[in-house]
Amino acid sequence: MLLYRCLFTLALPFLVLALLIRVLRRVESFADFRERLGLWSVLPQGHVVWSHAASNGELAAARPIIEKLADDNALLITCNSISGKHLVQSWDLKNADCRLAPIDLARVQRRIIRKMDLRLFALFEADFWPNRLGALKMAHIPVALVGGRISEKSAKGWHRFNGLASRVFGSFDLVCAQDSASRQRLKSLGARSFGPHIALKSFYQASQHKTPHPVPDRDTTWLAASTHEGEDAVLLNAHKQVLKSAPNTKMILAPRHPKRGDEIAKIAHRLGLKATQRSKGESLDQASELYIADTLGEMDSWYARANICFVAGSLVAKGGHTPFEPLAHDCAILHGPHFENFTEPYGALAEHQGAILCSNEHEIARSVLALLAPNAAETQVQNARKALDQTHSLEDVLSALRQLSKN
Repeated sequence: MLLYRCLFTLALPFLVLALLIRVLRRVESFADFRERLGLWSVLPQGHVVWSHAASNGELAAARPIIEKLADDNALLITCNSISGKHLVQSWDLKNADCRLAPIDLARVQRRIIRKMDLRLFALFEADFWPNRLGALKMAHIPVALVGGRISEKSAKGWHRFNGLASRVFGSFDLVCAQDSASRQRLKSLGARSFGPHIALKSFYQASQHKTPHPVPDRDTTWLAASTHEGEDAVLLNAHKQVLKSAPNTKMILAPRHPKRGDEIAKIAHRLGLKATQRSKGESLDQASELYIADTLGEMDSWYARANICFVAGSLVAKGGHTPFEPLAHDCAILHGPHFENFTEPYGALAEHQGAILCSNEHEIARSVLALLAPNAAETQVQNARKALDQTHSLEDVLSALRQLSKN
């Protein structure tokens, strides 16, 4: 812990400089800069629960619990991104104050904690900052990890620093892990007090916002969601095969990192696919075989406009992405062989025939064609709903959090 604090202190001038550069480039405001340094002039009053989630995905998944916590307490919500802050502000929660998370400097964390009547700190999924957790423990604030998850790769990294890991993960008074695999990894790192499992992303709700462009026929459109480098060519080759048997089929490809849109367009051109791009202002209803959705914040729109979804991050070793989001939009699910981040949900889907595992372009094309048949996608969606029926009790977790905050 001492080594971490020394290294962080040494890195602090460079971190502050990087934050100032963001201000000069107008990526963030000076007020945002002050928030990140923990220079908060006003803090929530009364009994306060501090909830933290790293980014938009974690915040959206945690929303049902955050809203319940706001019923009984003043709420401080922190996150790491401007877009996450705006997302929380759009919820218009009573008794809630949302800020950018302060940098992990011990004295900054201690100053903030001292200024509030803090009854509970709830961390959602991950984002394990040692100084923050250490300051909370020193102040005898109960600390909970909700929907806790950690990949095998991350766990191995933490095991290289066993002393630090033990201090960090041993600081949790309650751990409600995402699944049994994460529970075991967290336990091996020093976590001790476990409550009920809860997969926060199972609470995802589809946005009701209108999509930017209409699609003539959702039943003949499929989506490749959040693709990573190394997956696009495989998926585009699969689409070429689909077009041979179903020439009216349209594909939407939404890269995980939108800046790769032009690169994907080049791959499509080499394969002879007619492509349009969202970032170029081109419409989804234009005549093309492929629509590259290379913008941020519109994934709900693409889910809503496709009948079938290939969940990416699974053809390459990225651990896979959530199946709950496409299911919330009634998409039949396809995925690759790498799904370590969601082992239990995908296991349940396989058992109930609620998703199809595809390892290469031929299997993807064959599966898309099978799901384009009448009622095939709808049947698979029904199977998936049975497989992913909420088995974790939201009320059990809320009860454990409320009990912890009273201790």
